[in-house]
Amino acid sequence: MKPDARELRVAADDMLGQLRPGKVLRDAMDLVLKLVRDDVFREYVAGRVWPVTGVIFAFFLVSTVCSIDVMFRVASGSALWLKVFSLLVGSVVWLGGLLSQTYVFLIWLEERAVQRHRDEQGIRLKLPRGILAYLKYSRALPPWIVIALCVVLPLAIMARRIPLEALLLAALAILAPVVFRNLDS
Repeated sequence: MKPDARELRVAADDMLGQLRPGKVLRDAMDLVLKLVRDDVFREYVAGRVWPVTGVIFAFFLVSTVCSIDVMFRVASGSALWLKVFSLLVGSVVWLGGLLSQTYVFLIWLEERAVQRHRDEQGIRLKLPRGILAYLKYSRALPPWIVIALCVVLPLAIMARRIPLEALLLAALAILAPVVFRNLDS
């Protein structure tokens, strides 16, 4: 079944609305509050604290290497202001990469916790499928954009010089949640 133009337009408007800074902050705070207040989500994460920490460490490593590479690229000139500016840019890339990857991972963990709880309770709920539904209902568009800018773009630039290392880092960022899912099944 193909979505009609009106549905696509409504979904696009909703996704673009997610990009407002106030909504991004509100959605992030809602996720943190869910982790603190929602028993199902909190117990799910608490029961898997070491594997979750391992995945976040993988994100930390990938973001660190991306930010260091960006800093060296920006500071390639001899001007002092470029070196200072490279620290700022590298910090933004590191923080953006780490937080956005962790945010998307937490959204995914919340979905898994809720689904497991529904399965245990015998609740059957049909959720819309597809990328548009995911981006619309999960509020994941802003962090995916930041991942594209702070992780994917630096890895793509890095791949021109050191392709094997860039490929290994990309594999680490992708496979860490996959390994978590396989261990959690």
